[in-house]
Amino acid sequence: MTTTRPGMLSIVFLLTMILGACNHQSELEGSWIGCEIHRPILDWTLTIAGNQFSLVREDLNVWYKGFLKLNKNCRLKKIDMEVVDTAELKSTGKTALGIYEVDRETLTIIASKPGGNQRPLSFDESGKSYEFYFTKNN
Repeated sequence: MTTTRPGMLSIVFLLTMILGACNHQSELEGSWIGCEIHRPILDWTLTIAGNQFSLVREDLNVWYKGFLKLNKNCRLKKIDMEVVDTAELKSTGKTALGIYEVDRETLTIIASKPGGNQRPLSFDESGKSYEFYFTKNN
């Protein structure tokens, strides 16, 4: 018969919680429908699978595809979107630096233009960034 020390159970539980929290993409996984806040005429579809994203405007004339990195260690959740395929050739190979917020079935992302070197510092910085509001597409 083996005995388990209470301290060991606490460590296992803590590690399980930490590893679960490190699965950053899980809260963003799936398909989202929304619009650019300052130009809400056309819808956009954002699809996230693992560390890959696809952002496509409904008229199919503008799209961005690539890889994302998330960092939830700060008060503001950070998102870096590296563009590898796009209709805007000048954005290929560049990264958009942003922040995001998830509230149940809604997602707000504010990001620099691809290649911009400054991440938005708050959700109140309008006009300097791309601002998107999405709802989960179930």
